[in-house]
Amino acid sequence: MKLLFILFFTLFINLYANTQLKSNYVVEKSYVLVSDILPNSNSEYKLFDINRNRHSLRVKTKNLLHKLNLLGYKNISSKHNYTQFTQKSPINTEKLELYLREIYEKNYKDITILNISISPRSYLSKMPPEYEISLHPKAHLSNKGIIEIKTDDNKKIFFNYHIKAKLSVIIARETMQKDDELSFLNAKKESIMLKKFRSQPLQEIKKSKFQVKYRVKKGSIITTRDVTGLFLVRRGATVNVVVKDSNIFISFTAKAKQNGRVGESIKVVNSQGKILKVVVTAKNSAEIK
Repeated sequence: MKLLFILFFTLFINLYANTQLKSNYVVEKSYVLVSDILPNSNSEYKLFDINRNRHSLRVKTKNLLHKLNLLGYKNISSKHNYTQFTQKSPINTEKLELYLREIYEKNYKDITILNISISPRSYLSKMPPEYEISLHPKAHLSNKGIIEIKTDDNKKIFFNYHIKAKLSVIIARETMQKDDELSFLNAKKESIMLKKFRSQPLQEIKKSKFQVKYRVKKGSIITTRDVTGLFLVRRGATVNVVVKDSNIFISFTAKAKQNGRVGESIKVVNSQGKILKVVVTAKNSAEIK
């Protein structure tokens, strides 16, 4: 029996060893239980009461750790001097969740949203009957942020949100050098958890579409900031030029004097040394229009 107790106590201690406390907790009721901080404990022991008028409580973390230590929860730490407890607002946020879902699904072709959590930045007893929703244009680049609503009387209410989602991005298989063409040889599609991107990530690899602007390290997530349109014609390359008209079709070869992407006008020199303006149509192909 004594051995079983020692084993149980050791397991109990190890379960919470090296647990790192958060700076903020949202609780259901007007008091804080051990289980609000350590869900696996299932303890209904009350640690603090929350002011019913303020609906929040800020305590010194060292006092919280001391209480937990006395209850046998040891080896718990925190990076914060204070810990905030906020009472959950009894509101329906489905409209905001739907709005966020539409924004993220619009910006990512291949995304699976697993969960959306939204909470007002201060306690809210009910949602206003009518309001407009606004969000930062680049909010979709992060898995968390602030969403704002504006009521008919011009009152603004702010909400924190967090989205748990998986999406597909393009990752460099190997280190790429400036002007390398992006292809399945040097890049791959991979599913990751949404976190924070510095720019819109590429989600597809299109043949003869992009080249990298600068050196890209192996394992990097490739974004729109890293690529530009692929040069289908390189300076000095031999270009097949065609002239189309209602009654004639002429083709000849010329030397490119400039790099060019599809749809761009570049200069070429024909066999007689005459400089012509052509429009790039495909790989080493162009047309006089």
